[in-house]
Amino acid sequence: MKGHGKKIESHGAVLLVSIGTTQAEGRAVIDSCVKRIQTSYPKAEVAYSFTSEPVRLVLREQNEYIQGPLAAITSLLDKGHSQVVVQPLFITSGARYHELYPIITALNELAGAHGAVGFDGILISSSLLMNPEDYADTAKAIESIYSPKEKDEAVVLVSPTAEGGAEPALCQLQMILDDISHSGQIIIGTVNGYPDFEKVKTRLSHIGAKKVKLVPLTIVPGIHAWIELSGDANNQSWQKQLESIGCTVTVETKGLGEYDLVIELFMNRLKRTADSHSFLK
Repeated sequence: MKGHGKKIESHGAVLLVSIGTTQAEGRAVIDSCVKRIQTSYPKAEVAYSFTSEPVRLVLREQNEYIQGPLAAITSLLDKGHSQVVVQPLFITSGARYHELYPIITALNELAGAHGAVGFDGILISSSLLMNPEDYADTAKAIESIYSPKEKDEAVVLVSPTAEGGAEPALCQLQMILDDISHSGQIIIGTVNGYPDFEKVKTRLSHIGAKKVKLVPLTIVPGIHAWIELSGDANNQSWQKQLESIGCTVTVETKGLGEYDLVIELFMNRLKRTADSHSFLK
């Protein structure tokens, strides 16, 4: 009938959700993820959103508008996509991950043939660390990327406050890293959680490490990671604290998301979630 229009032919949509960043390196990680998903699912629409309102406000001042997760999901539904997979770019299922659940649960109440909106549904995929096998493949990737080359060297991966509430997951990852790397030279720490700097310092002393490489344990690196790790104006930066006890310190400038091995793990999580309900056909 004329005047009634035609619904789009949808093959599903993927929404990447990141904490967000204003840094060029971080934006490059997100762009890389978008391209990888588009290659794997060429018929699906791929979008991204930032959970951090301060980051979105800074970008808005620069005339760039990035939606939050709720607005981004509803935009995809409004376009006519009946199947949406949300892929968080988070390491753990900490506070940021669980903030997505109420949004997706509420919207899924409107799904189904008799729902108020009538779409099929929204799936939330896994963070990097979710199922038991996720810890093993993540630990293997980290060991492959960062394995120290010298006996007196250690790599310390530092999680920022954004992974809040994620300490048990990080401790489990540490235990599996210890199983894989028997030297104990890959160590996990947190800025305002457990294990803290003092725990890391004790482990460094135990293995006799004199050289330390600091690595931001984030997918998309942001300015806070650099301030906490090596900020010149921060007297409590991890670099300055380690140097004060006699360690020679270098700081890795890349986040985990800048390595193909890690992005491939997220692609595996996405495929596992989409296949579980036959989405993204």
